[in-house]
Amino acid sequence: MKKTWLLAVVTAILLVVAGCGKEEAKPSQVNSDSSEPPAPLTLDTEVAYDSSANTLSATIKMTNPNEEAVDVTFNTSQRYQLIIKQGDKIVFDYGSEFMFTESIIEEKWAADEQKIFDEVLLLDELEAGEYSVEVVGLAQVDGAPEIAVTDETTFTVERSASEKPEEDTSEPSASEPQSDGAFRDVQIDVNDTMIQVSGFTDEVEFEWSVSDGHNLYAQGAAEVTGGGFSFGVLLDEAPADDQQLFLEMTPIGGEVTSFKIQ
Repeated sequence: MKKTWLLAVVTAILLVVAGCGKEEAKPSQVNSDSSEPPAPLTLDTEVAYDSSANTLSATIKMTNPNEEAVDVTFNTSQRYQLIIKQGDKIVFDYGSEFMFTESIIEEKWAADEQKIFDEVLLLDELEAGEYSVEVVGLAQVDGAPEIAVTDETTFTVERSASEKPEEDTSEPSASEPQSDGAFRDVQIDVNDTMIQVSGFTDEVEFEWSVSDGHNLYAQGAAEVTGGGFSFGVLLDEAPADDQQLFLEMTPIGGEVTSFKIQ
C-alpha cells in the first residue's frame, strides 16, 4: 500500500515538470517562426552642372537590395521627387515642373535589380554658390516599413549671375520627324553633346538607349504626359560627323523601335 502511494506522488511530480517544460518552449517556438520584412528600394544619385547651358544632368539609380524578388508600387507615374535648393531656398521642384499620370504602377523587381533614370533639367541661370539636390524615392515595397528613402548630393556654380554664358557657335543638327511602331512624329535634334528628343505615343512610359549598334552611350526611361514626351540625352563627347547613332525606345512589355539619330 505504501509503495502504491509513493508511485502516485512521483507520477504527479513528473507530470507537473513536463507541463512546465512545455510552457517554457512556447516563446522559443514563436521566435523560430518569425521572419524579417523586406527592405525598401535604395537610392543613389549623381549630378553634373553645365554652367554654359544652365542644365543639370542627374543619374538616379533605384535598387532592390533584397535577396528575393519584391512587389513594388508607385501611386503615380512619378518614380521620385527631386528638389534643388540653395540653402533653404528652393530653386527647382521636379514634381511641380512636370505632369504625371495618376495611374497606379505595380512592378515585380528581381533580387538586386537596378533601374537607372537619366534626367537633363533646364534651369534658370543660377547664382554662384553651392546647391543641394534632394531626391526622395516614391516606391512602396510590399511588406516593407513605410519610411521615406532619400539621397542628397551637391554641386557648385562657380560663375556669377551677371556673367553671360559663352555662346555656342556649333550648329544644331535637326532631323525630319520619324514615325515607327508605337511612336509617332519623333523629332531628334543634335547639338554638340546634347540630344533632344520629342514625339508622341499612346504608351504610359518607355525605356530608351543610344548606341552605334555595338557600344551603348546612354540609357534611361521616359514618362508620357497627354500622349507626348520629351527628354534630353547628354553624351560624354560629341559624335563624329561620320558616326552613325541610333535611338532605341521600348515600351514596358513591348517591342523595340529604332530611330536614326544622324
